[in-house]
Amino acid sequence: MANLVTDLMGIGTMKEERRRTARVLVEHLVSYVVLDERGGTDEMGMARTLDLSEGGIVLEMTHSLDRGSHLEMKMVSGDHILEARGLVVYSKYLPDYLPDNRWRVGVSFTEITEGDLATIAQEVEERRMQETRGDA
Repeated sequence: MANLVTDLMGIGTMKEERRRTARVLVEHLVSYVVLDERGGTDEMGMARTLDLSEGGIVLEMTHSLDRGSHLEMKMVSGDHILEARGLVVYSKYLPDYLPDNRWRVGVSFTEITEGDLATIAQEVEERRMQETRGDA
């Protein structure tokens, strides 16, 4: 991932950053890789987004991920394939999906290109405008 904006959101500023970025409801498929301590692949899978902001993403998954896990993610948004790295900040069980197991997993972005961040910002703004008009 060339030209990365690193340390976009450090662990210490996560709560503050989350409050400053607008979240919108979106549904995109996301492929992810959970990285081990050496940066190798520990697990691979697919998830669905529940919401998106410039600071992070909430995924719906069939299992939880450990808080502090590092992810590499790819997501299609319009004509763009977005790539980012992130840190799992929470996993919450969703009991409304019984008998299927579903988890809500919050991920803060730690590395993302300026171009991909701009694409996310544009999508967030477009969705917010739709919600304001009642088009969502």
